[in-house]
Amino acid sequence: MIKLLKYRAALISIMFGLFGGALSKLLDIDEMAGYYTALASLIALVVSLLISFLLKGTWKRAVRNNVKIISIVLFFGLIVTIYMHTKYFIECTFQYKDFDGHKSYYVNGSEYTEQAKKFKRNNPQIQSDDDLIREGFGSPAEKSKVWTPDSIQKNVLKLITSYSLLVIFFVSIISILLEVLTLHYGRSTAKSF
Repeated sequence: MIKLLKYRAALISIMFGLFGGALSKLLDIDEMAGYYTALASLIALVVSLLISFLLKGTWKRAVRNNVKIISIVLFFGLIVTIYMHTKYFIECTFQYKDFDGHKSYYVNGSEYTEQAKKFKRNNPQIQSDDDLIREGFGSPAEKSKVWTPDSIQKNVLKLITSYSLLVIFFVSIISILLEVLTLHYGRSTAKSF
C-alpha cells in the first residue's frame, strides 16, 4: 500500500478513473459535460502539485496540528460545496424528456422572455419548464427564446463556480491525506525485516 502511495500522481489518476463517474454525475448537464471533465482534470493536477509543494517542508508538531486543522476545514468545505452545487443544480437546470423517454439536463435561466411569458399566460396547463420547452418551443435548442441570455449565463457561471469549488475541496483533502500518508507515516507503517 505504501509503495502505491509513493506514486501519488498515478494514484490520483486511478482515483479519478474510479470515481470520475461520481464526479461526472454531479453535473449531468448534457450541454456542458465535456467542459467539466476537462476542468476537473486541470484543477486536480494544479491542486495536487500545490499541496505536494506546501507539505514538503519540515514536519514539526505545529505543522502537524495545522495540517489536521486544514484537513477538517477542507472536509467541511467539501460538505458545504456539495450542498451548494446540489442547490444550484436543482435551481439552474431543467430536465427534458425526449420522445423516446430519455432524460437530459440543460441549463435554464431565471428570467423568462416576453415570448415565454405570453405563452404561459395563454396556456395555463403548462406547469414545468420541460412542458414549456416541449409544448411552446420544441426543443432545448430554443431555450434562448424562453429565458433571457443574461439569466442563462448567470446560471452557467453559478454551476461552473460551484463545480470548481467542489473539485478543489475534494482534490485538496485527498492530496493532503495522501501526502501525509506517504511522507510522514510511510516509514512507521513499513515492514521491518
